[in-house]
Amino acid sequence: MKKLKSEFFIIALLIAFFHFDSLSAQGSRQNLDPKQLQSSERERIGGSSSDVNMPKIDLRSPSTDNFFRGGKRIFPANFQAAAPQIRTGAASESFLQATGAYPVGPGDQLLINFWGRIEDNLLVTINSDDKLFIPRIGVIDVKGLNYGELETAVTKKIKASLKDVQFTMSLYKPREFKIYVLGAARKPGPSRAQATMRASDVIEASGGMAATGSQQFIEIRRAGESEPLRVDLLRYRSFGDFSMNPFVTGEDVIFIPNLSEFVTVTGAVIDPGTFEIKETKKLSEVLDQLGGLSVYADRSAPLRLSRLQEDGSRRQIQIAQSEGNRKKDQLLVSEIELQNGDEIFVPSANLLIPSRSNQVFITGEVKAPGAKPYQISMNAEEYIGMAGGLTNRANLSGAVVYKADGSSVKLGPRTSIEPGDTLYIPEKTFKFWQDHLTIVTTFISLATSIIVLSSR
Repeated sequence: MKKLKSEFFIIALLIAFFHFDSLSAQGSRQNLDPKQLQSSERERIGGSSSDVNMPKIDLRSPSTDNFFRGGKRIFPANFQAAAPQIRTGAASESFLQATGAYPVGPGDQLLINFWGRIEDNLLVTINSDDKLFIPRIGVIDVKGLNYGELETAVTKKIKASLKDVQFTMSLYKPREFKIYVLGAARKPGPSRAQATMRASDVIEASGGMAATGSQQFIEIRRAGESEPLRVDLLRYRSFGDFSMNPFVTGEDVIFIPNLSEFVTVTGAVIDPGTFEIKETKKLSEVLDQLGGLSVYADRSAPLRLSRLQEDGSRRQIQIAQSEGNRKKDQLLVSEIELQNGDEIFVPSANLLIPSRSNQVFITGEVKAPGAKPYQISMNAEEYIGMAGGLTNRANLSGAVVYKADGSSVKLGPRTSIEPGDTLYIPEKTFKFWQDHLTIVTTFISLATSIIVLSSR
């Protein structure tokens, strides 16, 4: 038994020796320089170094010229690791189409794609000091720059450092922050926003403004600014004035005031609804601010103005649109100065093409007058509910529906509401003595009931 164990031990030592000898031979071959390696291969196959035509192995370090031309990556691995896997060798699609006016700032992530003598991509971020660091290119101060100005600065910096290299830059991820939407908002409070969002986007994302909110005099209260920024969504919507709908930034406070002094314009106008008359009271200018008359407006028919009187009644005034259509005792549009609470209706022509409006306009004695979205299954009572319900002085029995074609019908239990219609709820016209008579009658009735109950 001892003899058998000795034989196994000797065999194991032999196997270990031959394995070590093999590894040593391989290591010595790996330590040869390229020329010795080629000579060794030729001798192994039985020939000399002169009679065997072996391919030459070039293990020299590439020159700088070949380094760029070969499409090598030159930027640090930690920057490349953060970059998304995208196709190089051509201009890649932008992830977000930032406009030239977009204000860049700390937290914005930018994707830079290179092609030509360099094929690479970088994902870089603007730091908290308003600095953009591009490895092996340099640092750019971005404070106060917009996206267009930043592109110009990056182009100048890269062209000064790299030759025969093309690149594109795109906004990969905008910075995010918290802002506040307060005042006449449906859900006032903090809201998350991105730097690509404008004031209207934030208001909509936070739930929208209340029915009593102003569209024309919204404020953005910004840290470091002595005066708030003006936001006029009506002008932005009617004329595409982006200066009246600025970008938001971190810690902004968007304040929506309540409607103050306003009129209501309905019918065949481009953007019907309420209009605040703080800055202008001229009817002609108000119509222009609302986008003007629509293609369906009857330009020969007079406009109808309903004005509240001191006794609570409303006076109906017809307004001529031009001197040629002016009748006796009619005023022109250019002559009208509006007052708080005025309601103007612009009639439509009897065109074969129906109105494309998808809204119903509720005016008069409702708590939140204005345009409401049309829904085919809704009746007049439901639209009144959407407008906040009736006021205490509403006269529902005298309600009128002005159709989109300019005609009008008295509101009944089965009156259909169609897109473009205007539902007008008039006010009860009590006289002074009638109000007091109602109060006295109610008091006498109550006193009689108390006397009867106490005598039992």
